[in-house]
Amino acid sequence: MKKILSLLLLSFFVFNFTSCKSDDDGPNEQPFSIVGSWKISGKLINGVSQDISTECVYNGRMSFINGGIYTEDIYAEDSENPCHLAEIIGGNWQNTGNNYTITVSTPGVNSVLPASFTIETESGNYSEFRISATSLGTTTTLVFSKL
Repeated sequence: MKKILSLLLLSFFVFNFTSCKSDDDGPNEQPFSIVGSWKISGKLINGVSQDISTECVYNGRMSFINGGIYTEDIYAEDSENPCHLAEIIGGNWQNTGNNYTITVSTPGVNSVLPASFTIETESGNYSEFRISATSLGTTTTLVFSKL
């Protein structure tokens, strides 16, 4: 009887004090995906927010489509036409980490985006990214929001 009691007591200690790895390692954060449609929603110059509501060039939408297809609405204005959709351009995009490249195949038209850029994101925020460029000591940051 003592052997059975000792065996039960030993089993109790083994099962209660043996730790198993928890299956819950916390939330699994999904990586940011640029796939989708985006609009420029803000502009900062040296960290100061700018009013872009009257800047026609920022009215367009950029779409990054699975398979590396890129499209962009180009807005323009002239003396005869107020801000209007002037053209839809197309091309390709490629991702290597946080670095992106776009190649526009529509001749004679430039994208609002540079040909190569690095995105900045906040952890867990899948609805916004930023790109920045510095020239002559001035840093311009564009804020993109997912549509």
